[in-house]
Amino acid sequence: MKIDTTRFGMIEADDSRVITMKSGIFGFDNLRRYIVLIQDPKNPLCWLQSMEDGALAFVVIEPCVIKPDYHPEINKAYQTFLEISREEDIALLSIVTIRHQPFSVTANLRAPLVINMDNRLGSQIILEDEQYPVRYDISSVNADPQTITAKAASL
Repeated sequence: MKIDTTRFGMIEADDSRVITMKSGIFGFDNLRRYIVLIQDPKNPLCWLQSMEDGALAFVVIEPCVIKPDYHPEINKAYQTFLEISREEDIALLSIVTIRHQPFSVTANLRAPLVINMDNRLGSQIILEDEQYPVRYDISSVNADPQTITAKAASL
């Protein structure tokens, strides 16, 4: 499948790599098909490119890279919704926001994207656990690139 994107030009994506968001991403409920693009395996930031709108791509990061103790509980209802049968099939991504005035880079740990790596179904969820903020500052985090590519590369 080919898509003409604003940021990356024409890209070709193997259908087997497409992630289908069952309930969409908040504010973008009508767009359901995405692909993870890794521009530089040494950079923890990746892109979640919409396959339906070439102008829409989110900067994302694996939250455990920036917060190693990030282990939110994904309740059984979400696991059933995404047809998750094994915890090790769960991949998590956080949407990153980059602000220029004043400069800040934050990740949304409260509303991660939960992806079943086995069937490539995903959903953005809101965690009830208040220890995970909506704006977790990552501008000074030193991430280990070896950690980054583990699950993101398989998406």
